[in-house]
Amino acid sequence: MSASVGAREGTINLEELELVEGLRARQEEAVSAFLERYRSLFYHCIGHFESDAGSREDLYQDLVLYVLERLDGDRFDPEKGSFGTWLYRVAWCRCVDLKRKEGARRRPKLATVGEDIPEREDEAPGPAESVGTSEISGFVREAMDALEPEERSLLELRFVQGQTLGDISNGLSISLEQTKYRLRRATISLRRVLLNQYALEEAHE
Repeated sequence: MSASVGAREGTINLEELELVEGLRARQEEAVSAFLERYRSLFYHCIGHFESDAGSREDLYQDLVLYVLERLDGDRFDPEKGSFGTWLYRVAWCRCVDLKRKEGARRRPKLATVGEDIPEREDEAPGPAESVGTSEISGFVREAMDALEPEERSLLELRFVQGQTLGDISNGLSISLEQTKYRLRRATISLRRVLLNQYALEEAHE
């Protein structure tokens, strides 16, 4: 049983290596097989960041070119995991990076030299800050409502009620490691929901 499984895994790895070498050489057959085989993987990742069909297609094209550039730089190591896992990780990080850059472009510019700077900082939030804070709070509340009850409860215990990991661990009667794992998983879920909401908000603007 284990021998047959190992043989299948070896065949899969060999196929992946041949595909990678073909992509690096830009062989038409390899590129076509790559696009057909992993298109759904890319779009599954893109779906967390974009809802507009046109923007999704643009992002898909960007990811394909980005992956090929990474392959040219020998960034894929078959000893560290499968090609599909590597692709999804690269695609996800690329989407996050592009969203961060997009957000940075939307931030207000800093005051230029020569503009009046108050001698003392005004600690009271201004109108724009108040609106921004309210908007962000709304996003977070909506994202929290979209989470599983257990994930929402963990995040509220940790970040709303301010309980320590030890307190949460004791209250739920689970180990500290389990607490860390579940909290991390809940945080990732919240991040994904927020990124998806951000993409939807961008699409409607």
